Amino acid sequence: MTGPRQTWTHVALWLGLVTTVVGTVVAVTHRRIPTGWFAYAPLTDYAFVAGTTNWPVVIGVTVAVTGAVVAAFAAGRLSVRRRR
Repeated sequence: MTGPRQTWTHVALWLGLVTTVVGTVVAVTHRRIPTGWFAYAPLTDYAFVAGTTNWPVVIGVTVAVTGAVVAAFAAGRLSVRRRR
């Protein structure tokens, strides 16, 4: 008697979970950009704020969400699969 076969769905589940953890770690551990430096142009209604995008956090969250979607898809596929 052999154990369960490793299918591409199992691989996708584990890769999705690992990707979710890696993305979460990147998003949480990255240093936040300090705020407070604002420059206003005189006589206009436009405010210029420099350097407000924290790209490592944005990329970390994107990777974590992508991994969660892949893991959820794979878990759903595994939950409805027929037993042999």
